[in-house]
Amino acid sequence: MALHDLAGVHVLVVEDTDDSRAASAEEAKRVLESLRPHVLVSDIGMPDDGLELIREVKTVARTKGLHIPAIGITAYQDRREELLAEGFVELIEKPLDPLALCAVVRRHAQLQT
Repeated sequence: MALHDLAGVHVLVVEDTDDSRAASAEEAKRVLESLRPHVLVSDIGMPDDGLELIREVKTVARTKGLHIPAIGITAYQDRREELLAEGFVELIEKPLDPLALCAVVRRHAQLQT
């Protein structure tokens, strides 16, 4: 997997643990007002709910004619069908494998270009 495959790809990561990311669904919505990432990656089990975020992103995207694939990160594989039906294009199980995440992001970002 070559790192240059992801060169120029913009990913909005929504995760409630301290790293470089949007820390909440509210912050992610503010970011989406001005930026158009190729892919959205969101933790499902955040205190302010990754599922509610995807619902709102889908609504905003529809009104603006956008498509931003959303990848869910979850420890709740028993909710897989529900989460996919809500609009996540793919789910990655916790604990997260960074190489698997890169492969999924690359696949969905390529569909956008």
